[in-house]
Amino acid sequence: MKLFSQFIGKIRLMGVMAAMLGIAAAGAQGSDPGRAGATDLRQPDASTVARARASFLKHMSTRRTMVPSGLAPLARVGNTSSFPSLNWSGYADLEGGSQTVSSVSGEWVIPYVECPPSPYQYQDTFIAQWVGIDGFNNGTVEQLGSATECFEGVPYYYVWVEMFPAGTIEEGTVACINNNVDCPQPGDRVAASVTVAAGGIYTLTLTDFTRPQESFSVTASCAPSTCLDSSAEWIVERPAFDLSFGFQILPLVDFFETGFSAGKVTSGGSTTYIGAFQGGTVYDLPMVDDTDSYFLDCVGQRGFGPQLLQTTTADACPTVEPSQGSFNLTWDASF
Repeated sequence: MKLFSQFIGKIRLMGVMAAMLGIAAAGAQGSDPGRAGATDLRQPDASTVARARASFLKHMSTRRTMVPSGLAPLARVGNTSSFPSLNWSGYADLEGGSQTVSSVSGEWVIPYVECPPSPYQYQDTFIAQWVGIDGFNNGTVEQLGSATECFEGVPYYYVWVEMFPAGTIEEGTVACINNNVDCPQPGDRVAASVTVAAGGIYTLTLTDFTRPQESFSVTASCAPSTCLDSSAEWIVERPAFDLSFGFQILPLVDFFETGFSAGKVTSGGSTTYIGAFQGGTVYDLPMVDDTDSYFLDCVGQRGFGPQLLQTTTADACPTVEPSQGSFNLTWDASF
């Protein structure tokens, strides 16, 4: 798997060089000026769309909450501590006392991706980008966001909502859900929020400013004894799910630079940016591979490098504080 990540990295660097020479391609899913290989020209048939959607819902609906890595936390910076994870990256604000989170919000741009090339095109790869309440230190998550799945070499873009451990629900237009037409696209600017009112009534709202037809708002309930509202998150995820012999984590799709902006949390009646949270601890969550050997993406990183970021290398992925609720992430490896 490590060799595969290095191979993808070489392909990606070749794509960047090609783009610099002015031969970047534009495809049916849209194009990213200055990047090559970001899109796929094939339009899947209805049967393939249905299988892709079933795969997406299966993997997202059976996934686990945050899976800690075996690495020791990195150095603390200001109010921010590190907490390496196998399946999440981004930030989590964890309550430290009797107060609870009452809302979380943030914005992001759906990233372009590169699906695995031949002979790896039948390896499903994922990225889910979301905001939510709970999940960092308990078994529920009230969440919503966007996601991209590479299925048989073609990228599919989704918007979704979930009251985990209940199953993921795909939202958006009927045409997108059934035919992969009129879907969210890379480059779309998205905002999402989760708000909880007395009695465990949650309002989950997503706005796609670029394609308003993909926007939605839903309400759901969860008893306060079950959904504890103990943390807020701004997360990029690769799904991890249980199997009879343990758990499996799907590869993180090769995404171009992404991140969050305007990340805010309300706790104890006070609304602050991510890093200004005073109710407990702010956690920087870098994502690492299954063997804790290297980083899959790094919070605060603004560019892709030619080498894997080894976890044994000092300052390979330093702890950073978000700036006014904003931070960047860059893909480094898939597994």
